[in-house]
Amino acid sequence: MNLDIDTTSFKRVSSIKVPDIFNRRLKTGIEKIDTLLGGGFLPGSSFTLCANAGCGKTTLMLQTLDAMAKQGYKVAYASGEESVFQLAHTCKRLNVTNVEIANETNVETLTDVMKEYDILIVDSFQSLTTNKAKNARAVEKHAVQSLVKAGKDLECVVGFIMHLTKSGELKGSTIVPHTVDLNLKVGMMPDSDDETARLIYIDRKNRFGPLGDCDAVLGHAGYDFNVSVKPDKKDDKKAATKNTRKAKELETLESQDILSIARVCELIDVAPLRAQHLLRELTMAEKYVKTGRGPSSRWHRATKTNTDAKIVAFNG
Repeated sequence: MNLDIDTTSFKRVSSIKVPDIFNRRLKTGIEKIDTLLGGGFLPGSSFTLCANAGCGKTTLMLQTLDAMAKQGYKVAYASGEESVFQLAHTCKRLNVTNVEIANETNVETLTDVMKEYDILIVDSFQSLTTNKAKNARAVEKHAVQSLVKAGKDLECVVGFIMHLTKSGELKGSTIVPHTVDLNLKVGMMPDSDDETARLIYIDRKNRFGPLGDCDAVLGHAGYDFNVSVKPDKKDDKKAATKNTRKAKELETLESQDILSIARVCELIDVAPLRAQHLLRELTMAEKYVKTGRGPSSRWHRATKTNTDAKIVAFNG
């Protein structure tokens, strides 16, 4: 995916020939996933996948790779989290048979083997190692830059499974999500009592396609993409129960001067995804003002002073 474009001088867009690679997609064979991705993975692109523990990150990637292998693509899964025996055991449960797996975490080894594959999944990014950098920040920067560059040069899609903190924030710096082309997340279906329901969605960034989401049901045998997650029955009693629950949650939160995702989870005993949803509602209602980014984000009760400051900052 070497675009070979001189970026040191301005050019009229009509004189730039768009490479054919932008018209090619690696279809996964899973209709919902292909639609979510805008037609499939762009060759040489990179992405992250985040989710809380137990939401099905590994399962989603193994099933996706197996479906792609059935389309004729060469696929690989490099794990620094589970042994090949643990992965093989999981694959047997999921009826995944066509994925090549290895316990490999060395960045230089992985960049070398990428020439043999159409897509490589790294589980997890935090487990990567290298002899070319020493401190954690340097390792992080070297790893993502090396693997993303190799992916573009070799037209191999590379995906990084990422760890989240207990508060639902990305573990580490923001170098990786800012470097890759696409950020995917998996979460429990909001406002659903079905604990097997999952929402797979693009989190704010997709350089080569639209934003969107899709639903699926996660069971013992993996994801079922053929079953749509049905909304809860809209009877008066159910609606009243949900509205009452939400009103109580918001009432509890509004008694606090300062909030964070972790604090919301602690106050009303909800998952980070639900906490983010409620904080977004409070922000949109202009009851709270958000400051900071990532793990340091805080929501302060709105006052004339901080609201005016936010408007000034927005207007630049």
